[in-house]
Amino acid sequence: MIKNIFLALFAFSLVLAEPSFSLIKKGEENKEAVLVIGGIQGDEPGGFFSANLLATEYNITKGALWVVPNLNFPSIVKNNRGAAGDMNRKFAKISPEDPDYKAVNFIKDIITHKEVAFVVHLHDGSGFYRPEFIDAKHSPARWGNCAIIDQSELKGVKYGELEINANRIVKTINEKIKDKEHIYHLKNTHTAQKGSKDAEQLNSLTYFAITKNKPAYANEASKELDVYTRIYYHLIALEEYMRIAGLEFERSFELTPKGIKEVMKKEIRLSLFDDRFLLALKDPRASINYIPTPINQQFSSNYQSQNPLVAIVDETRKGKKGKETNIYYGNRLLTSIRPQYFEFGHSLPAASVKVDGRDEIVTFGSKIHVDDNIIINSQKNVRVNVIGYENPSKKETDVKITKKDIQRNYSIDKAGKIFRVEFYEQESGKKDKFLGMFLVEFARLEALSIKQG
Repeated sequence: MIKNIFLALFAFSLVLAEPSFSLIKKGEENKEAVLVIGGIQGDEPGGFFSANLLATEYNITKGALWVVPNLNFPSIVKNNRGAAGDMNRKFAKISPEDPDYKAVNFIKDIITHKEVAFVVHLHDGSGFYRPEFIDAKHSPARWGNCAIIDQSELKGVKYGELEINANRIVKTINEKIKDKEHIYHLKNTHTAQKGSKDAEQLNSLTYFAITKNKPAYANEASKELDVYTRIYYHLIALEEYMRIAGLEFERSFELTPKGIKEVMKKEIRLSLFDDRFLLALKDPRASINYIPTPINQQFSSNYQSQNPLVAIVDETRKGKKGKETNIYYGNRLLTSIRPQYFEFGHSLPAASVKVDGRDEIVTFGSKIHVDDNIIINSQKNVRVNVIGYENPSKKETDVKITKKDIQRNYSIDKAGKIFRVEFYEQESGKKDKFLGMFLVEFARLEALSIKQG
């Protein structure tokens, strides 16, 4: 039986409040797998967003796929090549004192796993690679828009026909290029050959794989292109590599730069504090304040997201005063969040409500859609706070609430549609304890069924 697996295995934590890389396994268990890696260099978003879409928007119906979309996550968030130097030059030798030591050794273990059939490493490179010099932007010294191999073949190894397979990728991409300048070429670095101009590749991830008899390929998209076109070319390559390995798959979007742009706008969800608080981020406001937070806890140490490129990071940013807690999607800052500290109670796991006239039980840490109105049923010793709702009677339960009753600027999204409903346990003579919350989105479901693929 084919099983589609979605496992985000957080391998380690570099530093408290810094995100760590994840390994996602999809498809059949105990089968030879294609391993795709992105994000070794944090300033190459085409690579890590492509790997992430592969992990989140593809369904593997035959075969096995392993994806590490965020290998150097701290550098992705900082949008730099390497927070501790270039990680892709540390595979031949690395000091135990190096901040990248654990990450490099974890990914080495994954690459050499017996189930990994071959490796595809994703990058964004400068200019456009050309076998012959044309000008400064189009030359053999450039790395953009090419399929890279370290040598022509890996003898006696399945999928070891490196040049043949890479040329198949080049041909497939060139049949779908958007502009003649974008044409792909094969780049063989002849890494181990004496006098190679690319001898620094001896320290790279792909060459490490080669030394362990694991076929390895790199795909480069040009930094001259917008990120959606880069992703487009990476995904064309990845789909062809999967076909080489006999994988079958489905995706949730149209494989065009426009389709990629749309799917990357999808709502991102973060669950905080054991699923008691949900952030559903769809074009969120610049900051979301007064989030009920357990005393002596940090957001960055207690959250979950099904999107492996999402991270909560405590940091000091240039030009900003003091420390911030920020939510990132890859290298994109989504929003800043600020806490309000409470003791947490556990007497109530859900709320009784009436949505557009229908009785429902809403679990905390979820989101519901409302066409017109919602009534939150009162419960003994429980205070309800609909954030942004003002009622002259100060009553927020057993009353009909519509979107126009809530101040728009209290929504968590810029469109003014998504609002928080929070619940607190009240006990005489004691401070309120936070019980949980849910989100209300005022929008008809028909309007929400946009291009899911």
